[in-house]
Amino acid sequence: MQLALYRAERPEVFEDIIGQKHIVKILENQIRTGTVSQAYLFAGTHGTGKTSTARILAKAVNCVGDAELPPCGKCESCESIREGRFPDVIELDAASNNGVDDLRAIIEMVKYPPAAGKYKVYIIDEVHMLSTAAENAFLKTLEEPPEHAIFILATTDPQKVRATIRSRCMQLNFRRVTEDELIEGMQRICSKRGINATPDALATIASRADGSVRDALSILEQCIAGGDKELTRAAVLEYTGAAGEDFFLALTGAVIAGDAGKALVYIDEILKRGKDSRQILKDWLKHYRDLMVVRYVGKAERIVRASSENIARLRDQASQLDADHIERAIRLISEYINLGRYSERPRILLETAAVRLASPDAGEAVPMQKVPIKPVKALNTEPASIPQVKPATPSPEPEPAPVLQREEPGDPAEMWDRIVRELSASEPSFMSLVGRNSRGIEYDSGELLVNVSPGKLKIADDKSHEISRIVKALYGNEVFVTLRGGDPGGKSGRDNAATEAETSRIIEDDIDQNEIAEDIESLFGITPTIEA
Repeated sequence: MQLALYRAERPEVFEDIIGQKHIVKILENQIRTGTVSQAYLFAGTHGTGKTSTARILAKAVNCVGDAELPPCGKCESCESIREGRFPDVIELDAASNNGVDDLRAIIEMVKYPPAAGKYKVYIIDEVHMLSTAAENAFLKTLEEPPEHAIFILATTDPQKVRATIRSRCMQLNFRRVTEDELIEGMQRICSKRGINATPDALATIASRADGSVRDALSILEQCIAGGDKELTRAAVLEYTGAAGEDFFLALTGAVIAGDAGKALVYIDEILKRGKDSRQILKDWLKHYRDLMVVRYVGKAERIVRASSENIARLRDQASQLDADHIERAIRLISEYINLGRYSERPRILLETAAVRLASPDAGEAVPMQKVPIKPVKALNTEPASIPQVKPATPSPEPEPAPVLQREEPGDPAEMWDRIVRELSASEPSFMSLVGRNSRGIEYDSGELLVNVSPGKLKIADDKSHEISRIVKALYGNEVFVTLRGGDPGGKSGRDNAATEAETSRIIEDDIDQNEIAEDIESLFGITPTIEA
């Protein structure tokens, strides 16, 4: 069985790594000076060379060749590591081996010296998927490993790696590989294999790879499998299911003209040729991005990967569009791309996007929302006649709630009187609950201090939510009401703060009987007789 191209062309020495020059420089300098770290964290998106770099580093520290800067790639150790039979390089995929027992096996074996090389190198891929128990078991070993052990942890999501693990490692961030670096690497591989590929073809592959070397080599292998004598851009578009620049110029032209029907015809024709709806949406988004670039950049050749003829055509089309249309198109198509990930009918999304863009009065795409499902009542199993349903009479629209007029804070007594009036309008018993002798006595730095009879303090506190609602409506968020039990005559609650024992005595023994009578009269309309 033939190896996949990205495996067969896996770099064997540092100079073969595509991109990541900043990381190569650090590792080469450490090897040259003998200052290799005991733990590394390789972080970056998929296909950027994390595992390949880890294996090259493992070769470098165990190389026995005579290269000026290891690894040589030719000695017994380097060949054994490449073939996966070197006993001192242990690889673990934490995505499927993430339990504490898997890590304990490493912890137990790491104490023993290497069998064939100078260092034991442990490469743990997708380390962020380790269980909590496995991470805890691994921490001590990672902090103080034996001198003959090197740990290389790789992850696509460094934020999920525990901070205590990250702090014990030298973190090297792998960047997305630039299109120029991808083209250069693919040209080197094509020359080595005798493949004739045009620059436009490689540029198209690099654009679709989105910074991933593995994705670029997978697409290149797919195109090479076609057996063409020359790999052209048209062949790449054909093998990958993408539409060409002519299609997107025509589709966007129909949108500009407001001809939704013609846009739908173009889409139907391209889909009959076997193109993928989701990929067309992604490429159409890139087309609008290119229109935006050529509209604002004079020399766009280095930013837009296209021939000079196509750039001229893009610039001509961009001149027919305003910035608002381009922005709206980018946002709308982006939303439909997200919806297309979960849709079984992506064609409908593509057609809808075209119709919305072609309609001048089309607004933004409406995001999908989750609709709560109401519980269904159990069905009655007994036969019953179908009742006749009378047409429902429309219910009268509720009257809008009155809007309170905002006021500026002023005299504390007037402020509290206004609050009590507004609350009493919706809850007539409020005055009785807080006591008729309650009064605002002080307003300072946004705090309204209110004296309430000690016997009413607990009841008044229970109404704090309603009080806050009225205060916010009257004065905004600038006023906060504090209720204090104190002398209803008007002295400051701060100056007459009673101890808990005294407050209890007042509540139990000194409740104002006249006040009780007023409360009874207000609540029940009965005037009680109070004995002296």
